[in-house]
Amino acid sequence: MEARSDALRPHFVTPVNGTDDREALPKNWVATLVQIRNEKAVSKRLSELQIESYVPTQWEYHQWSDRRKKIERVVIPMIVFVHADKKTERQLITYPFINKVLSYPGQRTPAIIPDDQIERLKFKLNHANSAVEMRDKIPQVGEMVCITRGPLRGLEGELCYFNPERPMVAIRIEHLGYACVNVSKRDIAPQ
Repeated sequence: MEARSDALRPHFVTPVNGTDDREALPKNWVATLVQIRNEKAVSKRLSELQIESYVPTQWEYHQWSDRRKKIERVVIPMIVFVHADKKTERQLITYPFINKVLSYPGQRTPAIIPDDQIERLKFKLNHANSAVEMRDKIPQVGEMVCITRGPLRGLEGELCYFNPERPMVAIRIEHLGYACVNVSKRDIAPQ
C-alpha cells in the first residue's frame, strides 16, 4: 500500500480549550471572593483542578514577647486572583469554596484585571523592603487624615506634604499655624 501525501490526508480539527480554530480561548485575570483565612487553601484546590490562581502574599517578621517568627501574610484578605477563560469563569461560582467573582459596579460581568497589573503586584511583593498594604484611595495633600498606628494613633490632621517615603501630617492651630509631624505613609488613612 502506498503512503498518502500530506495534501491528500484528511484534516482533523482538534479542539483546544473548546475551540476548533486551533487557538485557545483567551485567559483573563479575575478576582474571586473567598472565605477569610482560606485564600491559600482555595488556591491549592484550584491548582488541583488545573486552574491557575494567585494569592498575593508577603513574608514578614512578627515579634512576640518570647520569640520572633517569619510568617507569610496575605496582602489582600478574602481575594484569590484566577487566570481563566470565559468557560472557567462561569464555572468558578459553582465551586463551594468561591463565594463570588468580583464584577464591575452595577454589572454582572466579571471585572477583568490586566496581566501587567498582576505582574507589577507580584514584582512589588517580591522586592519591597517594607510591608505592602492595599488602600482604596491615596490621601492627597490638603485632605484630612487620621493616624491609624503608632504612638500618635487617633490623631487627626491635614496632610500638608507628601513624600513617597514619609508624608507630613499637620494639625492646624487656629491663628497660630500648623504643628507638623512626619509619619509613615502606612500609618495614615483618609477620613
